[in-house]
Amino acid sequence: PIWAPGAIDSATLITVLGAGGLMFVAHRTRKDFTFLRAILMWGGVLALIAIIGAVVFGFQLGTWFSVAMIGFAGAAVLYDTSNIIHQYPEDRYVSAAMQLFASIALMFWYALRLVMGNRN
Repeated sequence: PIWAPGAIDSATLITVLGAGGLMFVAHRTRKDFTFLRAILMWGGVLALIAIIGAVVFGFQLGTWFSVAMIGFAGAAVLYDTSNIIHQYPEDRYVSAAMQLFASIALMFWYALRLVMGNRN
């Protein structure tokens, strides 16, 4: 890949602000966001179909797919943080942290793709 100068810094800033803001919202409101589960499941299936289609048929997913996936990852961060607050027992902190980390890593990956201009 061709690395754009400052791309990692920009993607990190987007991820920190996005994930941090969503975690703040979940902690501050104490709302239960478990209703996002079905949306995330359908969104995940649709994203996988799009990714497999892009690989099989050789087309680029583009900027809007990266933006949509950042939104998807944001919903996952909100859902995971809500689950940590409301569902996870205190002795399951490792699995809770791994789940939240995976969502934040997904957000970072697509933020990086976005600031890189989706170059392969």
